Amino acid sequence: MSSRVVSIFSVLMLLLLPLSASAAERTVVLVMFDGFAPAMADATKTPALDRIKQEGAWSRHLIPVYPSLSLPNHTSYVTGCLPARHGIVQNGFIDPTLGKLPETADADWMTGCESVWQAAERQGVPAAAFNFWNRVSKTKGKLASIANEYKPWAELPSDEAVLTEALGLLKRTDAKRPRLIALYFRGPDHEAHVNGVTSPQALAEVRKADRIVGKLMGVLKALGDGREGTLIVGTDHGMMKVDQVINLPRIINRHGIRARDAGDGGSVYLYLEKGESVERVEKALSGYSHAFTVHRTGQYPGAYAGLGSGKRLGDLMLVVKPPYYIAGTDSFPWYAYWLGTSWFWSDTFTPDFGALAASHGYDTSIEEMHGVFYAWGAGIAQGKEIARVENIDVHPTVMHLLGLQPGNPVDGKVAADVLAVPPAP
Repeated sequence: MSSRVVSIFSVLMLLLLPLSASAAERTVVLVMFDGFAPAMADATKTPALDRIKQEGAWSRHLIPVYPSLSLPNHTSYVTGCLPARHGIVQNGFIDPTLGKLPETADADWMTGCESVWQAAERQGVPAAAFNFWNRVSKTKGKLASIANEYKPWAELPSDEAVLTEALGLLKRTDAKRPRLIALYFRGPDHEAHVNGVTSPQALAEVRKADRIVGKLMGVLKALGDGREGTLIVGTDHGMMKVDQVINLPRIINRHGIRARDAGDGGSVYLYLEKGESVERVEKALSGYSHAFTVHRTGQYPGAYAGLGSGKRLGDLMLVVKPPYYIAGTDSFPWYAYWLGTSWFWSDTFTPDFGALAASHGYDTSIEEMHGVFYAWGAGIAQGKEIARVENIDVHPTVMHLLGLQPGNPVDGKVAADVLAVPPAP
């Protein structure tokens, strides 16, 4: 047999071989469950997550960006950027030009960075995004090939509806099917806030989350025709018990502070009116060091340096010490606001009604602020516990698993410990 015939025969044999794992088309499903603390998974049965511990990689320490609140961490999770770069510095803040952050899903409020779905689409990979805060733009519309329209948080499609959409997309076989599917699920955050971290209500949401994970794993496992799947599961922050309220309207009123406030939970920004003295306000608030510390913009300790020094941060930031949580001006309805600023409620107090059982937003060095992380499927290490995973590393890791470049710019790096084969240096 001539060398030419051997060569042709070898090529034909290679074409007849099944696709190898490296050649298979990979689909990545990126999931976020809101407010999922490791203690919740410890306190109830989670067979799907337990399976990932055996077959994939996992960590009890997904480290949020500061502040450990939803919107900054939703944005960092999908962009790989710190708040100083993407601009979402709190659940509520005031932009000197745009005003106060509205309750919209408008990605135009981001000051930079690309979400995983934007970066994938730019590189020719179809993507889908459901219920994530920054999936749509007022000026550009949907930022992924498939995305649900904006609705207020309370009106978002149910977790069950989002799962149904995802399973349908995974079963598609057409050429335009998305290879990246990003899914935000609401539980167990709300029930933990209201009833406690390991309350029966919160643990019921954890078991529902586990069932969602199990169904996604089942469909990803069944992908055929040269396809393979990877599942990444994380959260925006952890959760911890609280029981003392910082009555910010009362404090502002007592000291005659001329300022607007924005934020709540574990931190708040003060935007001083013209002529108000930073030094005077800082001195007045120094008497509350048992409940919070006061920091000037641009003079943050290292733990908060990821916020930068932009105008959205106001003039001062109050950083709360648990078990306190701060109630900002917007937290009170009109009648409660009057009670709060008068003699009826003191500067700090234990509420008799309407209190939170748990909260977040605190310094990310507090272990209870850490969240769960699970990775499973193609390209993932097996049976491996990871010491810690940074929130900002999720985006570049997902893009690496898709064989794509991360968004531009990006602050995170590929979480090499999560992967079956670490990336080349």
